Amino acid sequence: MGVAIGDVFAFTARRRWFPLQVVGKRRVSEWEVVVFDAPSKRRPGPAIVDGAPIYVLRHGHPRNEPLYLVCSGEPPATLARLGRRPVALAFELPTTFRTSPRAGEDSLPVWATWNYARERITLDRAKQPPPFHSRLFPSWKTVDPRALRAIDAAVRRFATVKPATAAALRTAVRACNKHEREIDTLGREELHDKLVAIARRHRFDPDAAAAIIDASRDW
Repeated sequence: MGVAIGDVFAFTARRRWFPLQVVGKRRVSEWEVVVFDAPSKRRPGPAIVDGAPIYVLRHGHPRNEPLYLVCSGEPPATLARLGRRPVALAFELPTTFRTSPRAGEDSLPVWATWNYARERITLDRAKQPPPFHSRLFPSWKTVDPRALRAIDAAVRRFATVKPATAAALRTAVRACNKHEREIDTLGREELHDKLVAIARRHRFDPDAAAAIIDASRDW
C-alpha cells in the first residue's frame, strides 16, 4: 500500500495505543514521523492526532527527547494503519533538545527504526524507582536513581580501601562504566575528580590514579 505524508499509524505500549503521523519526506523511502502524546485505551481513529502534543521522553533514555524521527522503508506489522489526516501540527517541530540542563544540545529529527518509539515509550512509562539523592554528587539531579545509587556505592566502596589500590580504583571505574549513558559531560569530570581526590587522600599518587581512570573508563 505504501507510505504517504499524512498517514497515521499507532502502536501499543503499556496497554495503551499511541499514534504517530508521517509529516514529511526526505529522500526516497525516508519519512519524517511525529509521535503524539495521546494515549488511548482503545484503538483510536486517525483524528486522534488533531491538536495532540508531541511525545517527550521524561524517564526513559534519552531523557527529554521529543519523538520527532526519520524512519526508512515501510512500517512493520507492529504498527496499525489508522488512516490519513492532513498534517496540521499544533506545535512547531523541534530542532534540538537537551537531556539535562548540564548537557549539550542534540539535534532533531532522530534517525530511528519504526519500532524505536514503541521501545522508548515502553521504558518511559514503566514503574519508576524511588528517588535517590547522592551526597557525593548533589548536582546530579536528572540521573536515573538506579544509576546514581550504583555510582555512589561504587565510589564509596573505593573510599573504604585504605591505602587506595590500583585494583580497587579499576573496580570502581568499571562499576561506573555500566551506567555511562547516564553520566553527562560535566558529570564525567566530577566523577573523575572525585576518584582522584579519594586516591590522593588515601596515599595513592594522583597522577597514576588519573591515568588508571582514563585507561579504564567508558564515560
